Amino acid sequence: MVSLRKVQYKQWWHNLLGLNLTKERPLFSYFIDDRYLILRHKSPLMLLKSVALTSSFVGAFIIGMYFLTFEQARFFFPDNPVPVTLQTFGILLMGSIYGLRLSFISISFYLILGISGVPIFQGHNGGIEYAMGVTGGYLIGFFLASLLNSFLSTRGFNRGLSIWSMLASNMVIYLPALIWLSVGDFSWPEEGKLYQAILPFLLGDFIKLIGASIVISFLWRLVGRSED
Repeated sequence: MVSLRKVQYKQWWHNLLGLNLTKERPLFSYFIDDRYLILRHKSPLMLLKSVALTSSFVGAFIIGMYFLTFEQARFFFPDNPVPVTLQTFGILLMGSIYGLRLSFISISFYLILGISGVPIFQGHNGGIEYAMGVTGGYLIGFFLASLLNSFLSTRGFNRGLSIWSMLASNMVIYLPALIWLSVGDFSWPEEGKLYQAILPFLLGDFIKLIGASIVISFLWRLVGRSED
């Protein structure tokens, strides 16, 4: 039998982290009627509404990611083929706003479209050849980070302390990128992989996740006002 002190300590730790043991509704569901979402209805009319609503959210994410990769929204460090973009900002926002299933659908469609040749990756690039290049590991990281952030956001890491889930998700982007560059033959010196793949982006990514967490906190304040 679990002691009362152990339960109290566990609850204190969860409160410190802002962790809610019960599953929480995704942020977007406070702003719309989500009964029609995620393609789960049997009647034709409900299914049609579900397809339309889900498609609108997926489309909004893809269009947003496209605009975040415009020439004006990216730059390159000297001797580094991987650009600095606002893509991670979009990934973090999507993961915090959408639920796990909607995030999975959105990021999957984004990657499928890009790999199939639609120029929606940074620099208006697309295609399997581009996806297998130096940015391939980051694309894998985007997929994993969006799912992790969505999961954590519905487990209490959203209200007030969303920065922690975003920080963890950002780390998930770096790991596949570093492994990808280590395994692939991209003509980079072995000792320069960490410097080129991770270190130049740390400050910018931290600023982006701070900005994304501020946006999420503002949206939760709107939710709180609407519930009062």
